[in-house]
Amino acid sequence: MFVYVGSYTNKSPNGINIFTFNESDGSITHIDSVCEIENPSFISIDETNNHLFAVSETAMTDGKEGGQVFSYKIDEETGTLSYLSAQLTNGGAPCHLSVENGGENVYVVNYSGGNICRFSIDKAGHIKSLDDIVQHKGNSIRPDRQEGSHPHSIILDSSNTFAYVPDLGLDKVFIYKLDQVKRTFVAYREINVHPGAGPRHIVFHSFLPYAYVINELDCTICVFSVEKDGTLTTQQTVPTLIENNLQEDSGADIHIHPNGKFLYASNRGKDSITIFQINQQNGSLTRIGYSSTYGKTPRNFAISPNGKYLFAANQNSDSIVLFRIDDKTGQLTEPIKTIQVSEPVCIKFLK
Repeated sequence: MFVYVGSYTNKSPNGINIFTFNESDGSITHIDSVCEIENPSFISIDETNNHLFAVSETAMTDGKEGGQVFSYKIDEETGTLSYLSAQLTNGGAPCHLSVENGGENVYVVNYSGGNICRFSIDKAGHIKSLDDIVQHKGNSIRPDRQEGSHPHSIILDSSNTFAYVPDLGLDKVFIYKLDQVKRTFVAYREINVHPGAGPRHIVFHSFLPYAYVINELDCTICVFSVEKDGTLTTQQTVPTLIENNLQEDSGADIHIHPNGKFLYASNRGKDSITIFQINQQNGSLTRIGYSSTYGKTPRNFAISPNGKYLFAANQNSDSIVLFRIDDKTGQLTEPIKTIQVSEPVCIKFLK
C-alpha cells in the first residue's frame, strides 16, 4: 500500500513524502516527494482514495492573512500526487482538516486564527471558494497558551451530521450540525473540558458509543459517552503519564486499534506512546503499557489498517519509527525499522 507523510518544511522542501509499504513483512520504500507546499502539517485522503487534501500551516500567503488548503490527484497505480487546487483558509496556522464521507466538502481549523471553515469540492477534486466560516471567541486559565481560541482539530460523524471541534484555547469541544443545503455550520453544543486541559484531538470508537479527547496542556484523556442526539457526556479523565512536567510534557495524538480493544496516545517531552485497554462494556480506559518512540517530539503517529504496525512520527529528530503491535495484548515490540524524514508530523495510509 502507499503511505503519505506530511511534514514541516523548515529544513527540507519535501512537504509530502510518499512511500510504499508491505503489510506482510513491514518493508517500506520512499518513492516520491511533493515540494510545492509549505508546512503540510496535516493531510487527509477521501474515501474513494482518489484525492489527498493538505493544509499549509502558515500565517500569511502571498501577503494575505491565513494559510491554505490544497488538493491533489492520487495516481492509483504509482501513488504519486498531481496538484489540483488551493484556497485560502481565512485564518492563520491551519493545522487539521477532514473530508466528509462522499468527498463533497472539506473542513479546516485555523489554530492561530481561532476559526473553522468549510469548502465544497467538485467531482474532479478541486476545492471551491469558501462556503462558511465561524469565529470562536474567549479564553481560559493559562495566559501563555489560552489567551484566545485555538481550535486544533475537526472530526465528523459517519453520517456527516455533526462536526466536533476540540478548542485548546477555550477548554471546550464545540459540536456543530452541518447544514448540507446551505453549506453552513449550525451551532449545536459546547462541551466543557476541565480548565487548563487544552483539548487537542478527538477519536470515536468504531462500534461502541464512546469518544476520547487527548488534552495537550495537562497530558490527560477525557472519555465521553456519545448520546443518540450527538452530544457528549463526560465519563472519565485519566493521565497519559504517571508523572509529568507541565512545562515540558504535552499530549499530542490519539488513535484506537482497529480491533477496538486498545487506545494509544503520544506524549511529547517524555517522547512516548502510552497504551490503554478499552473496557468493552463502559468505554473506560486502563493504562497497560508504555513505549519510548526512540526519537524526539512524537506529534503524530498512525496504526496500519491491519492493526499490525504503529508508525511514530518524531518531528524533532527527523524520523519515523516502526513498531509491531501484538493485537492480543496491545503492546508494542522494540523498533523494527527507522526511516529518516525531515520534520514528519502526519501519516496517512491509502487503504
